[in-house]
Amino acid sequence: MLRFLTIVLILNLALPVLGISCYGYNAYSNTQSVQHNKSFCTAFYEVANGQGTFSGADRDPVKTEKLKWDFNLGKDCQMQKHRLHEDEEFQIVYTCFCFTPMCNFPFSYKEFEARGFTLAPKPSKIDAIW
Repeated sequence: MLRFLTIVLILNLALPVLGISCYGYNAYSNTQSVQHNKSFCTAFYEVANGQGTFSGADRDPVKTEKLKWDFNLGKDCQMQKHRLHEDEEFQIVYTCFCFTPMCNFPFSYKEFEARGFTLAPKPSKIDAIW
């Protein structure tokens, strides 16, 4: 019995090391999924058409270095300009990163806007102690 508890304890400690799970959704192919063992979750909202794409990603130093992200702003979502192809115009996109399991819930663009352009939970008055 003690051996069994030791194995369960070790497995329980090892699971968080494997990564987090994230929502996956691609509006263009209309496919939904849950992605496991990711380093962080992402959400991309295109302002022009209100489409959202949600996924998880692994920390790759080369790819992470290419991100134009200002971590000093302290925001989970930032408005950026992206070009999908060299010959296309820039698109305005809200790019979001979060680091807890299933933190990139696929809100509609309208709800994302109403929340103040963030994925972060909003405290309700019920949660307030005052």
